[in-house]
Amino acid sequence: MRIALSLLLIMLCLPGISRAANDFQLPDDPRQSITYWKPHVLPANNPLVKRAESVFSVLLQGWDPSRLAPGLAVIQSADGAWAASLADGNILLSQQAIEICLKLGQKRGDDLLAFVLAHELAHQRADDLWHQRFFRMMGNQLKQQIQQDLKIDGDTIADIEQKEAQADHDGLILMSSVGYDPFQVLEAGNFFTAWVENIWQQSCDSAGETAITAACQQAEQRALRTRTQLKQVARQSLLYEMGVQSFIAGHYPQARQYFTVYGRDYPGRQVLSAIGLSHLAEAVALQHQLIEKSVIKQPDFFYPLFLEASNHLQASGQFAKRASEDAYIEQLKSRQKKYLKQAALQFEKAIRLSPAYRKNYILLAMTHLLQQNSYLLRGVIQGQYIPDFGSDADAEMLLAMNEVQEGKKQQAGKHFKRLIKQIAENRIQPPDDLLLYGIYYNYSALLEFNQQKKAAKKLWKQFADNAREKGNSLLFRLALARLKPGQKKHQSRLDQALTIGGKRLGDTVPESGNIQRQPLWIEGEAFYIDRDKQGHHWISRADGPIVFAWQTMPRQAQAESGIKGLLLGDKADRVFKTLGVADRKITLSNGSYLAYDEAGIAIQIQHNKINGWFIY
Repeated sequence: MRIALSLLLIMLCLPGISRAANDFQLPDDPRQSITYWKPHVLPANNPLVKRAESVFSVLLQGWDPSRLAPGLAVIQSADGAWAASLADGNILLSQQAIEICLKLGQKRGDDLLAFVLAHELAHQRADDLWHQRFFRMMGNQLKQQIQQDLKIDGDTIADIEQKEAQADHDGLILMSSVGYDPFQVLEAGNFFTAWVENIWQQSCDSAGETAITAACQQAEQRALRTRTQLKQVARQSLLYEMGVQSFIAGHYPQARQYFTVYGRDYPGRQVLSAIGLSHLAEAVALQHQLIEKSVIKQPDFFYPLFLEASNHLQASGQFAKRASEDAYIEQLKSRQKKYLKQAALQFEKAIRLSPAYRKNYILLAMTHLLQQNSYLLRGVIQGQYIPDFGSDADAEMLLAMNEVQEGKKQQAGKHFKRLIKQIAENRIQPPDDLLLYGIYYNYSALLEFNQQKKAAKKLWKQFADNAREKGNSLLFRLALARLKPGQKKHQSRLDQALTIGGKRLGDTVPESGNIQRQPLWIEGEAFYIDRDKQGHHWISRADGPIVFAWQTMPRQAQAESGIKGLLLGDKADRVFKTLGVADRKITLSNGSYLAYDEAGIAIQIQHNKINGWFIY
């Protein structure tokens, strides 16, 4: 029986490089348990630990929630930069590993740190440590017998290298799917070589014929292999990014196209949810139209997809004859039915793939609400969601909205009022800003539908006072927008038309030594990916015009972009002070986006800070 004992350091440490050939360790080595390392763990308030935990928490957004998430421990070590996965489900990271990443820049450092941790998460997700757990469950006599038969040969080493390559590939996909830039792993110097030099405290250029030579050569091969993999990963990650940007701009069919192509290569829960959301968003827009035309006689509810009910599917043309209007309405209803059917299908697939991810149950229930199917909604919320996850603000809001649809308007009003009281008294888990706004919005919509406009205004005043007391500028501005609907929504801080690197959508990117260009093919259509070292990204069609443009690296760029007083890395509330209340807020696996349709810009928020923006 051939077991790869070398997995501990050669396979699981990021560079895949150990200091000596005798680093192979037995599966019952005490170092495979976090208990061994606890005396060396840095405290949680250490700045490096906080930085690593921040990146790790973002990466875990892409973790399968049906499995227990690995833990992370930052170790004080004298052995340089290293990372490792333990058989007990923990990941170790030395403080020097964080330092070497951050030496290459703050934003780029986060991207590199994301790759280090994503690589280890990939090992955990692939169960590369299965043999360690297997040995723990067997008796000592059998264990000794198997250990006598262990051999380390060329096939074992090849298997280890294959697992390393797969972990690189999966790690690059994971980090890109939650918003980190995989290109940063290879740019501005060889990260893998720098890692080896840090371990050995010796330059690869001056290594000569020493023991470090083989390690440096392996690092160069690793970089070459990762660069090759990156081309495929870049295609995948950019397709997801293009889907996100199309979704936020309201181009839902185009978003679905990109998400679908991306999902063929990486069919995860996130992309299924995104495809479902694109269908649901179109159905919500049609719902507003049908209510506006009095086809559906119920309150014009808010669905927690957008900050404001923004309708991107406006009716085209005027209908002079009633017959034409009736035909158009039937067309709207038919389209909405189709979108809702597809949304439900995608959310059901996502639930089957990740049954422990609670948000998809809420989205499925929301879909059934729009389908006016009270029975299925209650089946999802009361039959599945609450028994598994407990009652929360999401579930209670949907049940209250459903009571309106069932004709129980008085009961629904009491339900909303009770929910708001429970939130104020902390008897229910505090909802995020978007959901809290939705609860007040929908209770207000019900009051106005029942001709209780004074009560609705009083409710929004209460909401504004609470937001001001808590210092929540976003919710306070949203409340003011409801109290004073005629007030100008945006503060004009735009000096010129928005650009990325001085270029607008529709411009061309000239060939330059400072710009890296790669081809991108999407279902037979040719595009170019252009990037520079300042964090500008452009995607152009083969015939020239830029169709996507975004900014990811921190720099003093407000003058050239046309945004005065807004920088990457600023706190999120800076966006509201600069641009006012957003038209929409969309939360996806790679962060939240605040969209400003009039300005044509969407700001990406991660950990309450501006992480990037794109124009549309």
